Amino acid sequence: MLDIMRIFVQVVEEGSYTIVARHLGVSQPAISNHMRSLEEKLDVKLFQRQGKGFVLTQEGEVFYHHAKRILEEWQQLKENLEETRAEVSGKVHIGASHIPGEYLLPYTLGMFQKENPKISFKLSIGDSSGMAERVLSQEVDFAVIGSNINTDKLESVFWRPDQIKLVLPVDHPLNLLKVIEAQDLRDYAMVLRENGSGHRRAIEEALLKLNLHLDDFTVSLEADSTETVKNAIRSRLGYSFISINAMQPPDKTLVARDVRGLKITRGFYLITRRDKVLSRPARLCYEFLKN
Repeated sequence: MLDIMRIFVQVVEEGSYTIVARHLGVSQPAISNHMRSLEEKLDVKLFQRQGKGFVLTQEGEVFYHHAKRILEEWQQLKENLEETRAEVSGKVHIGASHIPGEYLLPYTLGMFQKENPKISFKLSIGDSSGMAERVLSQEVDFAVIGSNINTDKLESVFWRPDQIKLVLPVDHPLNLLKVIEAQDLRDYAMVLRENGSGHRRAIEEALLKLNLHLDDFTVSLEADSTETVKNAIRSRLGYSFISINAMQPPDKTLVARDVRGLKITRGFYLITRRDKVLSRPARLCYEFLKN
């Protein structure tokens, strides 16, 4: 019954049988059958069709609020039972954008695991917007991304700062300049991260402050990872802007330079779903990162 109740809550909150079916990896008719079976067990009508969608009946509204409370109490009960164990165990699924996922989290999670050896991790990496969607769909417990996303369903908490600098091959013509101006960059090809990344958004916002837009530049390559961007720079496809966190250990073939008037800073954020009760392993890991 709890499983069907959980599916019902997801259907109500997503407003779509199809979306829930996709998240659960089942067919849409299977979700419809679950909802029909639930109505038969309760002997009430929970949904009423409205165009191509549905609305809750009065009975559906009552059941939804009770179901939410029951599921939350069930999760709390499981948490309380887990806390009686000597050691916490389990797996935490974390989503991350590229910089925190590839360069920062592995070290931090290693520190956490020294204190909690029976907790393991799954780390999924993608762009910031994609990871926020995975938190929303509850595919990951929480995420660490380069965008501050606060909505009615998602909560964003600042984690740590980041600085992004111009990076180019040591023999690039721009590196011969004593002072690099933003306008100088327009004469040479640029390598960029893909749309949807917090990294790219930070660059766009910094350029706009100088009345410049990415359309003013020649983009030779768009890539979906920082390592690809670095390899593209080494291959003379152009310069780029890279987090200083991704420049360790130092690479003698690349140089990081300042651009006059162009300061690119941003933050990394812990993203959770507001109504999600984290498992004890996930909560311990979240609190460790947060603090």
